[in-house]
Amino acid sequence: MSNQELSIFKTYDSFEAERVAALLEAEGIPSFKREHGAGQYLSILFGTNTTQCIEIIIPEGCAEEALHALEGAGFIDAPASDMDGDNNGKQ
Repeated sequence: MSNQELSIFKTYDSFEAERVAALLEAEGIPSFKREHGAGQYLSILFGTNTTQCIEIIIPEGCAEEALHALEGAGFIDAPASDMDGDNNGKQ
């Protein structure tokens, strides 16, 4: 497994970031939130919506499992090739 980090999800809503992190934790995928700028302090002033991006970071080796979990929960859309019946040449 690679030790590289991968940004799997970005949002400006701290509540949504918490939900994504909780989903990944429930799936056994380690993650953490990276808040840019003064994001943590601004969330006190503005509530769940911030003016700074919040990234969910995971180990690179967990990317496929995390994407599957995020798609299943509706946080991200499935790739177009999965939705249009393209099965990459497999019959």
